[in-house]
Amino acid sequence: MTKGFSFASVILSYFLIGGGMFTGTLLTSYLHVDSEYVAYGLLALGALVGGFIAARASRGSTVAEPALGAVLVVGSIVGLGALTPYGQLLWGSAHDQTLKFVASVGVAGVVGALVGASLSEKLFGESTTSSVPWLLYTALTTFGSSVLVVLLSSLVFMSERGSSLNMVSVILIGMAVGCLLGGIAVGASARARPLLAAFLGGGIGIAGLFTLIARAQSQPMEKDATIGFIVLAVGGSIVTLIGTAIGWAAIGRRQAG
Repeated sequence: MTKGFSFASVILSYFLIGGGMFTGTLLTSYLHVDSEYVAYGLLALGALVGGFIAARASRGSTVAEPALGAVLVVGSIVGLGALTPYGQLLWGSAHDQTLKFVASVGVAGVVGALVGASLSEKLFGESTTSSVPWLLYTALTTFGSSVLVVLLSSLVFMSERGSSLNMVSVILIGMAVGCLLGGIAVGASARARPLLAAFLGGGIGIAGLFTLIARAQSQPMEKDATIGFIVLAVGGSIVTLIGTAIGWAAIGRRQAG
């Protein structure tokens, strides 16, 4: 296992832990959880899974990269509230509730990710050079990166007046950018060329994004919408593959093995 610090693995950990936390959010929705403590517990569990996988995928010092990734996820959430007019409106109208939410998410994310990364290091040690696990790594990475970018772009869009874009366009652009960034992080961090895994994992990650959107809208998908989502998932797979190829060519293959 490479002991040096890896910036590429920090970015990968950021997306993986974000993906794990959003998976916890999906699980909360599917289980119809009413208790906020259980909801934060599932969020922490998602961060733990994300941190565990991030430590397995990291080519660097293992625990440091997931820890920084978790801090960046929490920082992104705080930044969304502090820097966008829409977030500032929520902060001003419900200051105490927002502060409690940010603090709870922060503790759940950072503690969960640290526990997951530490367990991964103690149980498995050196990361594998096989490209097979990167199907799971890419799926969770793409899910996290696409949700984070879509969330950020949507909040910015809602805060901007007179924009020529509509929400659908914003989501599609965010999805594409998220897939590209996630793919680059995967390619830069992989120890073996994971192109097929990236293609399949990218589609799974985008399927997770659309599932999260559908759950947020509390509406079942119609047949035409489902077909459209499948087409977009294939498009996300292609963009993720392109990003992975870029990351591998620029960084990954130099440090392979």
